[in-house]
Amino acid sequence: MNNLMLFLRVYVRPGAAISDIMDRGSWAFSVALVLILSAAFFFTVNRQLDETYRINELSDFIAATAVEGETSEAANARHNAAVAEYNAAEAARPRIPVIGDAFFVYFSFEPAGFLRPLIMVSIFFLPLLVFLMSLVTKIGNYGDVIAREYGTLATCSLMAWAAAHLPFAITGVALAMSGVSVDPLVYLAMWVASNLLFAVFSVFVLRTALGASFAVAMPIVLVGSVAFCLAHFLFQFLPPVFFMPLIVLYAFVYFRGNVDAQFSEFKKSVLPRQNYKRLLHETEINPSNADAHVQLAHVYRFRHQPKKALVHLKKALEIDPREIEANYEFGRMARLSGELQKALDHFSIVVEQDDTHALNEIWREIGATYLAANMFSEARAALETFRERRPFDAEGLYYLGKAIKGEGRQEAARELFEQAVESVRVSPAYRRRYIQRWGELAQKEI
Repeated sequence: MNNLMLFLRVYVRPGAAISDIMDRGSWAFSVALVLILSAAFFFTVNRQLDETYRINELSDFIAATAVEGETSEAANARHNAAVAEYNAAEAARPRIPVIGDAFFVYFSFEPAGFLRPLIMVSIFFLPLLVFLMSLVTKIGNYGDVIAREYGTLATCSLMAWAAAHLPFAITGVALAMSGVSVDPLVYLAMWVASNLLFAVFSVFVLRTALGASFAVAMPIVLVGSVAFCLAHFLFQFLPPVFFMPLIVLYAFVYFRGNVDAQFSEFKKSVLPRQNYKRLLHETEINPSNADAHVQLAHVYRFRHQPKKALVHLKKALEIDPREIEANYEFGRMARLSGELQKALDHFSIVVEQDDTHALNEIWREIGATYLAANMFSEARAALETFRERRPFDAEGLYYLGKAIKGEGRQEAARELFEQAVESVRVSPAYRRRYIQRWGELAQKEI
């Protein structure tokens, strides 16, 4: 029942629902849900589409065996009649709007293919998404990420597929049971809408589970959808059941609690992470554990849930008003929300205890806060301290340039902007894409 409630929340608050599914969702439940809904969807919606748009085969019109005693002239006449019937059927057959029969190069309406969604999402779509994310973001090495996050992503993505298809599967079953005749375009619209909705939910999966922004997640999901076309191509040579042993292996690791040591690392790659539960349990058994609340805040901030992150930061500060990481993170969030004095108050507590906190980035945060308040001299002083310790940080150079420009020293500011651009240019490729923004902003100031 708990998993069902988590699943239904996807329609109301997809981001928060995905976050809860990461922590408490069941992979087994998501697999069962996908199989049930895909069967309902494929045997109703897909069946209607297959009957309407399926490309006819000439062999369906030509008798497999010759008629006994038939002359060659009669056989030729029968063959020509069959070809004419086939051509007439093909001419009368409806086509997919806009793209026509080219659709079947990339997709299929085969009603019996209800196993395909489970296989395509688990084995093709997810690995490609993680690969693309590892290329364009800082989530880490592809192999490490897929090993660490696969179970969580599989649970969330399968739930997302089920949520995207549930309304249309119910509609398809209702139409089939009622016997009402519906225009095939309605079924086609349902097919398209279900896939578009899955794409939307997949964006929330990437945003919540891997910390991607909407601007990054949307194109990655779009490009990652190529995985479904690739799977359809492979299914022409290898039946979907060929890939089922992989799913069965995941199931074995998931259900078996006491696995031999040789499977222990693999088990970690399949089971969803339970860090949230562990941290939450720590806050329950030890209410004065400020660090657990700070770690929970990090989890929620990574998942783009700032309100929940603030709740735990406040609890951490209630327990220990001088907790250094809580003050630092609270100050950062206050700066981003425009509460500049509150941010400075928390940053001052950090500096009193450790003026090198977060690899000296505390000074960059202080400088950025003063800069947002148009207090250019104070911003410059903080940012010059940061520059002494991190002289090649593009973000710090950009902020310092803005502060000096605010003081009216245009030429000095220009030099700093040029240094920021150069810092980005000479950075390693894997690092450059993370700081590219500051180089672009600095270039606009030159």
